[in-house]
This record gives sequence, structure tokens and C-alpha cells, in this order.
Amino acid sequence: MLIAAGLVVLMAGLLGALASIHFKGLRYFDRPALARHPLFDRVLGLARWILVLAGLGLLAIGSRFVFAIAGGLLALAWGWRRLVRSVPFQTRLLRRQCEAIRRRHRGAKEEDLLRLIAIQRHPEWGEELIDQMVRDYPSVETLSVMMVRMERGFRGFRGGIRRGAARSGPGPRS
Repeated sequence: MLIAAGLVVLMAGLLGALASIHFKGLRYFDRPALARHPLFDRVLGLARWILVLAGLGLLAIGSRFVFAIAGGLLALAWGWRRLVRSVPFQTRLLRRQCEAIRRRHRGAKEEDLLRLIAIQRHPEWGEELIDQMVRDYPSVETLSVMMVRMERGFRGFRGGIRRGAARSGPGPRS
């Protein structure tokens, strides 16, 4: 009985992880009203971890063998996801894609190839953003690093005052 309960709780936690990935992938105004609340992502993230750990705990109490299998599969899936989303792996994929496009479009400039790759991978980014990225990051390696950052949710550099840093520039006008 504990094994079945553990598997159900573990699956609920994994379903929560899928829901979290889904909601984070949506634009803000495309989310349901509840998912727009500032604490929604944190609460869902905490709930999924609690459910996964509780499920693994129930499995450990019920059967160490089933716990070892479930834990091993989760660790394997986590490691695979980390590998696939890593900068070196994504750089290798981008380089391979660039070589394939270069063979099809002989004589094309490097920036045109990079622009084409970025548009194919993320048409929702728009041509202006992609043009700026290609100007700022003119090689496959540097562009892939920025693309990985943006795919992970990097929104740019934060302006303003860092903690403990002195303010630079003119102050507010009175």
C-alpha cells in the first residue's frame, strides 16, 4: 500500500513539475489569472518538491528496491536534462546546424547563417532582436551562449543600484 501511495504522490509531484514548466513557458498575459499571481511560481515549485520528496519517502519506507529504481530514474532524467540544456551541448548542436545550412547555402555570410538559425529556432523573438543578437554575438559560440541564457529566462542586465554599491550618475531631478 505504501508503494502505491508513494508512486501516486511521486507522479503528482512530477505532474506539478510539468505544470510549472508549462506555465513558465507562457507569456505573462497568456497565463490563467491564478498563474499571474506573484507567488504562483514559488508555491508551485515548493509543492512539486514536497510531493516528489514525500513520494520518495513513502517508497523508501515501503520498499528500498522500488525507492532505488525510482530515485535512479529521476537522477538519470535530471542528469540528461542538465546535459541537453548545457551550453557546450547547445553550442555543439548550433555548430552542427550551422554547418548543415552552410552546405546548403554556399557563399552565404556568417551573420546571415546565424540569423537564419536563430529565426528557425525562435521565430517568436522577432527579426529586430535576432539582428541585434547577431551583431552583438557574431560567432556560433558566443551566439549559442546568449541563446541558452535567453531560453532559460535571462531577461538582460538589471539596472539600478546593487546592494552596497554607490549610485552612479546624476540623481533625481527636483
